[in-house]
Amino acid sequence: MTPAEAIDKLRRDLEVVLGPRLLALIVYEAHGALVHTLVVTERLDSEDLARLAPFAAGWEKAGLALPLFFGQSELARSLDAFPLEFAQILARYRVVAGNDLLAGMSVQKDDLRRACEAQVKSHLVHLREGYLQAAGKRPEIARLVTASTVPLRALLVNIARLHGVHTVASDELSAFLEGRLQLPAAGLRPVLALSDKAGGVEAASLFPGYVAAMERLAQLVDEWAI
Repeated sequence: MTPAEAIDKLRRDLEVVLGPRLLALIVYEAHGALVHTLVVTERLDSEDLARLAPFAAGWEKAGLALPLFFGQSELARSLDAFPLEFAQILARYRVVAGNDLLAGMSVQKDDLRRACEAQVKSHLVHLREGYLQAAGKRPEIARLVTASTVPLRALLVNIARLHGVHTVASDELSAFLEGRLQLPAAGLRPVLALSDKAGGVEAASLFPGYVAAMERLAQLVDEWAI
């Protein structure tokens, strides 16, 4: 099933359950291979969820991430609660069904800055915890480093977006770190490369430079006044 066919199936399934209460089906870009969608409804109750639940496995099998569901009244009030998610959605989306309910919306930079700070510091804490759990075993450390590459890219994309730079490419993210943030990218560049190809046990050797770069990035976000 092609992505277009999968999205059309989702639309039809939503229309069966929600009918005219389906106000918008929106597709947006996100990290990873799955197709991501936002669904806005007039209202959504537990009965609707019970009727939608049997379709969920089919959506995932077709290559769709599970949709984000919002009631119309919740949508505008949720931008400050989920600034990173909505910044990603607003950066590039298209309306598949219904109205463009995102038109004119924007995420406040201060909300985005605070969320980026939390994301960076959480990532750093996760790396430290994972290293302790690995107990010095190089294969475990390598798995920790390799598994962290997708969230690393996501947080760097969010930081770049906060500074008006829109890219997901490893080289461009590294150039942004060095050029705009004055942060040496030597500790992060090889980790980003792991998300573009399979990493082996040698990924464990990247950990010291990786965690040092994240510590410096955490210090930088404390100093931002964007």
